[in-house]
Amino acid sequence: MINTLVSLIFLRPQIRSFILMGFFLILIGACQSKKVEFLKAEEIQLAPPMISVDSLLFNETAHIKLFRGSDEADIRFTLDGSDVTSNSTSYTAPVTVSATTHLKVKAFHPDFNTSEIEERTIIKMANDISGSTISIQPEAHESYKAAGPNTLIDGRKGEFNFRSGDRWLGFQTNETVVNLEFSEAISMEKILVGMLQDHGSWIFLPDAIEIKASNKSIGRLKLKPFKNGDSKKMGFTEIPVEKGEYDEITITIHALNEIPEWHPGNGTLPWTFVDEILIE
Repeated sequence: MINTLVSLIFLRPQIRSFILMGFFLILIGACQSKKVEFLKAEEIQLAPPMISVDSLLFNETAHIKLFRGSDEADIRFTLDGSDVTSNSTSYTAPVTVSATTHLKVKAFHPDFNTSEIEERTIIKMANDISGSTISIQPEAHESYKAAGPNTLIDGRKGEFNFRSGDRWLGFQTNETVVNLEFSEAISMEKILVGMLQDHGSWIFLPDAIEIKASNKSIGRLKLKPFKNGDSKKMGFTEIPVEKGEYDEITITIHALNEIPEWHPGNGTLPWTFVDEILIE
């Protein structure tokens, strides 16, 4: 471009003016063809609030803190699992709960779209089984063995990042058998098994879970088929059992025979991840 401008200096004035005018018209046209577009306020969605809980499993109380994902957003929440609306309770200070709670939160702002929902289930443990004798067959995979079998009865809930910390046991086997012996008989109506589903990491919920006591089946749950797209979730699978007092139980987790055909890992044995067992 510099050489072109230098050459113009030596042209006749009339020709030089004509060429310069054309040059600037081309520049103006190029600028006009590149229109700058801005997002409208109604096209912007708020980031969801962040949830911090001192313990997702607790004996007495649990303390909840919520943090804005977007400045000046209004955080609204419910504690009973109901939908969050602009009329739900506004978060202004940490919340203390003393019973099992299904927390749901959303962010609101008059100028932007409401955030996606964030939720957590915070459970008050009915029985402390941390002192029980536990064994697992087979052992967890070397890469995901956390603190060994006691990981499942230590009262600590895992998070979605299963690679971080020592909360999850990972298995790639057809069956995982957990034996629990209690110091004294416990009255129970259901067993809760904390599990992870992360299809992107080839982790699937099992096909079924069976509970036995003294080699007799006292409960079995067949899980619903999986849907493509429902890829990542974490929570407790609840298995009702024959009401009674038991001093030992065996929990058998039956994995899927293979990863479903809609998944890239079709035909491969899926991973099973477990983080905690509760007795109620």
